[in-house]
Amino acid sequence: MRHLVAIAAGALTVAACSDDGRTSVPTPTSTTTSATTSTATSVATSRPDVAADTTVSPTDAPTGPPSGPVAAPVRDRTNTGPIYFVMPDRFANGDPANDRGGLEGDQLVTGFDPTDTAYHHGGDLIGLRSRLDYLEGLGIRALWITPPFTNRYVQGDGTVDGSSSSYHGYWQIDWSRVDPHLGTDADMHALIADAHDRGMLVYFDIVVNHTGDVITYEGGSNVYVSQNVAPYLDASGVAFDPATVAGSEAFPPLDAASSFPYVPTFDDPADATVKWPAWLNDPTMYHNRGNSTFAGESSTFGDFFGLDDLFTERPAVVDGMIDLYGGIVERYGIDGFRVDTMKHVDLDFWRRFAPAIRARAAELGRPDFAMFGEVFSTDPIEQSAYTNLGVPSTLDFVFDAAVRRYVVGGGADAMADAFATDDWFTDTDNNASMQVTFVGNHDEGRLGAALLDDDPSATDDELLARARLAHDLLFLSRGTPVVYYGDEQGFTGNGGDQLARQDMFATRTPEYADDDAIGTDADGAADHFRTDHPLYRHLGALAGFRAAHPAFTTGAHVVLATEGPVLAFSRIDRDERIEYVVLTNSNASITVPARFQVLTPDTDFVRVWGPDAPVVHSGTDGEVLIDVPPLTTVVLEATAPNLPPAAATPIRIDRPDAGATIPTNRYRIEARIADRRYAEVTFAVALDGAEPQVIGVDDAPPYRVYWDNSVLPAGTEVEVFATVADGSGRTATDRVIVALGDRS
Repeated sequence: MRHLVAIAAGALTVAACSDDGRTSVPTPTSTTTSATTSTATSVATSRPDVAADTTVSPTDAPTGPPSGPVAAPVRDRTNTGPIYFVMPDRFANGDPANDRGGLEGDQLVTGFDPTDTAYHHGGDLIGLRSRLDYLEGLGIRALWITPPFTNRYVQGDGTVDGSSSSYHGYWQIDWSRVDPHLGTDADMHALIADAHDRGMLVYFDIVVNHTGDVITYEGGSNVYVSQNVAPYLDASGVAFDPATVAGSEAFPPLDAASSFPYVPTFDDPADATVKWPAWLNDPTMYHNRGNSTFAGESSTFGDFFGLDDLFTERPAVVDGMIDLYGGIVERYGIDGFRVDTMKHVDLDFWRRFAPAIRARAAELGRPDFAMFGEVFSTDPIEQSAYTNLGVPSTLDFVFDAAVRRYVVGGGADAMADAFATDDWFTDTDNNASMQVTFVGNHDEGRLGAALLDDDPSATDDELLARARLAHDLLFLSRGTPVVYYGDEQGFTGNGGDQLARQDMFATRTPEYADDDAIGTDADGAADHFRTDHPLYRHLGALAGFRAAHPAFTTGAHVVLATEGPVLAFSRIDRDERIEYVVLTNSNASITVPARFQVLTPDTDFVRVWGPDAPVVHSGTDGEVLIDVPPLTTVVLEATAPNLPPAAATPIRIDRPDAGATIPTNRYRIEARIADRRYAEVTFAVALDGAEPQVIGVDDAPPYRVYWDNSVLPAGTEVEVFATVADGSGRTATDRVIVALGDRS
């Protein structure tokens, strides 16, 4: 969203707590498993619970059936990426005739001024379609297009400097047609058809939180008014709390003149009917409480920088948005949605909207319809609260923040800490493998800008190496990678928002022409579609490597070691069972000899990515020693499969203890197994003696889930199962009986 950088301080309060009742992010423990020697840096394992010499025995379990249910880890095998996030206005100008959206006048009327970062620059759908060869060469599997429908063209104070245009697309008011600045519906259909012919998926960016700014308030004020000062009133004047009736038939009728703290009105009478569908013109469909402060209730009830904030608690709004966006899936035959400003919409809305859209898409022949949401937060607890609501994944701000810390020379513990939070996303239909990862975007700014900010004196070679390292992590780690348009051309910029939304075509904007791109000394005012750019070539090679090795799209992600600048993790596909070891070094000058344990013992590992390296042999305990050069990624492939152990793998539930009382709504359940090799642990619960139901499957140690038990009453007796499957056909189960406490 425009100006979204300003809302980073605002956070939705989520009913998710750590085990002591405080909202927090768990951090992994770390135990050194090999001694430091004079010839190698000892790399500490971040997974101490899988040490090879650990002997684990089941706890005393209640009598009854010896085994629990077994399920496979969740995987999304369609949305494998990479996704290309593109803002059409800034990408390629295929038809200058539509630059002004069919209007006459200056930039305050047409929104067009290619010399100003705040206005339309002329890119369009015809231009994007003309560059599909360029994207195909980059290995792109899906296009994410910013909101394409007709916007409120210009908003602000009526002056050029105090206003800006809707070039980004997030101020939509008319969903009946593509924004004329971008072209026509025929242009959109042609783009989608050509993309599909090339095997590319197409995702639309959608907004349900707000529309363009049309509504004003009598009296002229827009200061937020809280519900404890002025509660909502139904049409008969009775106060009510929307949270208690959200999405239900009990939601009362409203009156525009009396139900809200502000009386909604329109500066121009024509604005009363400017939106489509027609129900969007009803001012009672909006919260009408003034501008959000991005704190407390205003985060969901306030206007987003003056944009008209929809009353998403109203069933009529939910139904209207389901009909609207379900119709768009049918009209355009697209393959998914990226959902904007998700955390500024009440949770009940998502419980109805997301399943309904996916069901409609399935009816239309798109059972694998993708949805991923923007929850602008680096708190995995807050992020995961939304993946439990039917939207399979969110944009991974946790990963983004960790990569940015690591690649500027930070310790690998930043990455380990991020991956250690993955289990917050593990449940019956989601896990962290489905998160959508990125390393910079249109709001917070580009990776290149962060690298320059960290060290303005860094050479271009060093900046290029750090950019490559960041994208190595993006493509080789769990999740679906997003490439922000222009990053493959080394774009930098001077900040976020407008300063990170450069033109790919020859720019007329001074701020963009002056940018110092990474990996090139080409004229900044020229176009930027070089297929010989070192980052374009590197990302294309990464995309090809990822596509050729299934483990990097659907495999488990197991952190092996972190210490200093070295990160080591394995990717392993459950069917292929070939272990790939990824090693990275964020230090710019030191080759690090790293010693750690892999999952596959007594096996040769050969280099398949990165600089030439000798064959590495793992010891009987899995230990390897390898040099990792500065600012480099090395990928090793095992020459033999990761076979199951010869004997059955025992399992023990570490938490909860038998007889414990569960005190929180999101409760950590954790189990330990003795063997280091690939295994899957299925967690299940049985309530009051009923059949056990799976609550999640974890395929990377530490094996755990954060069980959401918020809908269950206090006093419920719970039998907890943890069952390990090691690929041999054998399973082992541990069980404990606990009770739910008062979690209010």
